[in-house]
Amino acid sequence: MQDLKQSKIRKILIGFVIAILLISSGPRLDSDLGHEWIVGDDRPLIIAHRGGSIIFPENTMVAFDGAAKLGVDVIEMDFQLTSDNKLVTMHDDSVDRTTNGTGLVRAMNLEQIQNLDASTNFLDINGENPWNNTHLPPLTIEQVLDRFLDSPHRLSFEIKNEGLEGEIAAEVMYEAIQIRQMEKRIEIGSFHIESLHAIRNFSEGNIATSGAESEIEKCILFPMIQLDRWWLDPGSASVLQIPMEWSGINLATKGIVERAHQHGQAVQYWTINERESMDHLIEIGADGIMTDDPILLRQAVLDAGFELPESWEYNQS
Repeated sequence: MQDLKQSKIRKILIGFVIAILLISSGPRLDSDLGHEWIVGDDRPLIIAHRGGSIIFPENTMVAFDGAAKLGVDVIEMDFQLTSDNKLVTMHDDSVDRTTNGTGLVRAMNLEQIQNLDASTNFLDINGENPWNNTHLPPLTIEQVLDRFLDSPHRLSFEIKNEGLEGEIAAEVMYEAIQIRQMEKRIEIGSFHIESLHAIRNFSEGNIATSGAESEIEKCILFPMIQLDRWWLDPGSASVLQIPMEWSGINLATKGIVERAHQHGQAVQYWTINERESMDHLIEIGADGIMTDDPILLRQAVLDAGFELPESWEYNQS
């Protein structure tokens, strides 16, 4: 009985020592990719969510071109797989909300998708639709990349598919990016861990990725108990895309931004459409602010004393 107690005590002590060593040993690595998205003392990146969906029909070329002409740093968009494994710009699983069609994206081939009009259901903040019935089809990832190949913009892609479909989407996405050598200008996010693992594997860690919910939880909770000093592993999130509040926890703090920077991780906040929130995030040193209203965010950045990104227009010649 005495030997059993001593053995138990030894195991507890060994576990305690290992925990102390892990906590005090410092981080395993920093994310080099994250450094490329950290702005330092500069202003946050102006990120047009879905191209600026308050102003333009979301995930269309009108939105992406419009955001570029307004003057933004990053254009964000969503991708879904078609039945013939093409990636198209679409947020929802179905086409019902944003187009004149009905049905699941995954059940339709590319030709069917591109016959849809994504202008039909759009209303701007004034309740108007300047693009009604102008036939704005969802785009392929190749069309988007080719459009912005020579632009000054970065692009933010979100993989909406999960499971095996998410892995297929990641492979299609990486091949399109890699052949154009645009890896350093793109960040890829997903709420699905398998999709993120896939893009990290296909790119061999050469494309910045956001974190899935399980990874974000570590980024938030581990610093609270000092375990963030060792948890980072190769291939982990290089860009933290987070809301201002999560499960009652205020994430919009200078401390969270600074702690992420210590690990080489950039911090971007979504989806911010209120001026007061924009002002606060600029003040705490956020690396990026994702918004449906890039006009409002540009004004907030200007009022904070920073220079704005220049307008850019696609030249077909």
